[in-house]
Formats: sequence, structure tokens, C-alpha cells
Amino acid sequence: MSYQIVMDIDGDTRHEFDADDPVALADAALRFRELTKRGYRAVAFNGPAGAPGELTTAFDPKTQKTIFIPQLVGG
Repeated sequence: MSYQIVMDIDGDTRHEFDADDPVALADAALRFRELTKRGYRAVAFNGPAGAPGELTTAFDPKTQKTIFIPQLVGG
């Protein structure tokens, strides 16, 4: 299973999907595009636990976990 975790002011929302399920994969790809279009930064994690993530701009169905971080706004 793969995960997309969306951070927001209420904490986070977790979306689990199976990369072998075409419908779930399409939903995950759409979520990735919509969030990055809205300014979220996507950080992909593929290594062992504790390994650093990598900023990404493209959906990769092989990514184990993606965390979406909202753009910080000063004020």
C-alpha cells in the first residue's frame, strides 16, 4: 500500500491507495495534481524508515509515502 498524507490546519488527512488498482491510482494521481496546483509541496519517501524525503513535482505510483505540505503564508 502507498500513502498520501495531506497536512492542514486541522492536522493531517491520510489517503491509502493500492498502486495495482487502476481506479485508486487515478484518484491518487488526480489528488497529487490538484494539491500541487493549489501550492502544496510534495515530499516523497521511498527509503527505509528515517531516510530523508525528496521534494517532487511529478506523481510517481511507486512512491511509498507522499506528504503534502501547504505553502506557508506570512502576515
